[in-house]
Amino acid sequence: MSTADTAAAPARGTRTRGGPRGGHGARRNRPRGSIDRLASGSLRVRVDAGADPITGKRHRPTIIISPGPDDEHQAEVALTRLLNQVDEQRHPKAKVDIAHLVLKYQDERKAARTTIEKDGGLIARHIIPYIGAKSATKDARKTIRALYKDCQRCRHHCTNKNWIEHRTPRKHECDPRCRKHRCEGLSNNTIRKIHAILSGAYTMAMAEWEWWSVNPIDGLAPPSFEKTDPVPPSTTEAAAIVNEAFRRALAWGVLLFIAMISGARRGEVVALRRRHHDPVKKVLYLREAIAQLDETNELIEKGIKNEIARHIVLDDASNQLLIDYWAALDAAASEAGHDLDDDAFFFSLEPDHSTPLQPRSVTQRYRRMTRAMGLDTQLKCLRHFNATELIAAGVDIRTVAGRLGHGGGGSTTLRFYAAWASEAHQRAAGDLAARLPELPAMLDRVERAKTAPEAPFERVATRIRSRILSGDLPDGSVAPSTKEIAATYDVAVGTAHRAADLLRQWGMLSAGGRGKRPLILSPGPQQPTPEPIEEGQLEAIAALKALPRPLDLELLHLGRTVKAFTAEADPADAGQLARLLRGAVRRHTAGADADIGDFELIVRFSGEPAVVTVFASL
Repeated sequence: MSTADTAAAPARGTRTRGGPRGGHGARRNRPRGSIDRLASGSLRVRVDAGADPITGKRHRPTIIISPGPDDEHQAEVALTRLLNQVDEQRHPKAKVDIAHLVLKYQDERKAARTTIEKDGGLIARHIIPYIGAKSATKDARKTIRALYKDCQRCRHHCTNKNWIEHRTPRKHECDPRCRKHRCEGLSNNTIRKIHAILSGAYTMAMAEWEWWSVNPIDGLAPPSFEKTDPVPPSTTEAAAIVNEAFRRALAWGVLLFIAMISGARRGEVVALRRRHHDPVKKVLYLREAIAQLDETNELIEKGIKNEIARHIVLDDASNQLLIDYWAALDAAASEAGHDLDDDAFFFSLEPDHSTPLQPRSVTQRYRRMTRAMGLDTQLKCLRHFNATELIAAGVDIRTVAGRLGHGGGGSTTLRFYAAWASEAHQRAAGDLAARLPELPAMLDRVERAKTAPEAPFERVATRIRSRILSGDLPDGSVAPSTKEIAATYDVAVGTAHRAADLLRQWGMLSAGGRGKRPLILSPGPQQPTPEPIEEGQLEAIAALKALPRPLDLELLHLGRTVKAFTAEADPADAGQLARLLRGAVRRHTAGADADIGDFELIVRFSGEPAVVTVFASL
């Protein structure tokens, strides 16, 4: 028996460390730790860590050292480490399992009743059945990390996949809704809620209950947030939804209209009372919310989320709609013998409007109506619609966050509802595009390569085309092979193949065949059908042809435009064009040596887009 259990003299084979400083009587001589040799030959290292705050018993952390040549030294090191942990209050003072920890946390935490109930469901389904019996301190991070991984694998934590998921736990006849189990994990956001429960329990145990001074799961990170992509209804769909709601019932139409213009949450809308509407100031106040408990379906009235009470300023039409709505409610209540006071709910199934609607029934009714309309949307998307319209209208993000009841000055709105801003940007782009002049028709890639080649194969094809147009490669002659093209223009054989294909698309190269070389196909000048010429015009036409015409000229270097200028010349006179080409090259290169064969001149009549000719000095 170790002297850690008694103040008597140590037994044989036992070494002890001295007791704590100070104290009176027997406590002065109580040893703080001991090393015992067990019958198996192992060494047991044990220290006294005080009384367990839960059970009241002595808490004695223990380490077993396997027998070996160096076991005594290892035992001394372990004893010193345990004593330091106790002195620095880094060793747990309580031996508890995770189930005891989270249940005590649920009992003592301060949170809304609905939050306690929802978290209790997560604890009952995912924490206690699978890790509840595990130690809250030993390998806690490893245990909880394994739980998160299993939650991502299957929300039922199944070990056998050959079972039937029944549509209800009640006695029933199975139908297609009762299907063979398929593993489907929890969302990352749900796992983050589980992490919030565990993290809060460990923090409370450390800060308030003082069970440990170091958080055993410190540094354990939950899965990242899943990016949400809310899709609000379009303005056309929103108008159709409200019109259909008013067609079905006045109260139903007003409910959806308020949800759409205020951006209020479902519980906030059903909690509206008559006193929350000020028809003189044209304001709708959001002060309370109605929540529905999962287990009992009980309705409870609670404070607004984030405790951010807010008011919604109404336009004249919306304010008048609510005035007329209450006039209709007063008339209906008067016929039933009731008088509606300021505490009457906006929306109720009772004649005196003393009880609110059930939030879940509102969601179900909205889903049935929109599905009947052929729309795939949810009730919360009306809140998205409100935010989208405000952002699109240019309202600053802080004001939008205030109307929605988001804290943090708009950071929550940007973090979780960035898609609204994206929607606004898309609308802005559409509005801008509607005001821009009509874009010109895009030039076909094949035609564009003739005048503005970009890729190397396009530049090679353009230079060969110039040779064909100039007659250097006459019509019907054998075309150069791809190897000859590659060698002549210093490009790869693949580039030469692509250049030949582009020439075929231009109709300047025949297809060729097995054992046959392709031929050059010169397009030749297109002669327009001559119109009848009256007598006396022949001399004027001849004089006009002899005069030089103003030309728009474009200088290309290896297929890329480097200069544009105007000049007067005869586009049919090769000598004039050659002089213009040499002068433009000389000015571009500032007199430096340059291969004039790398330059081309695109010729157009001034003010006309059509290309008259492409001139190259060959």
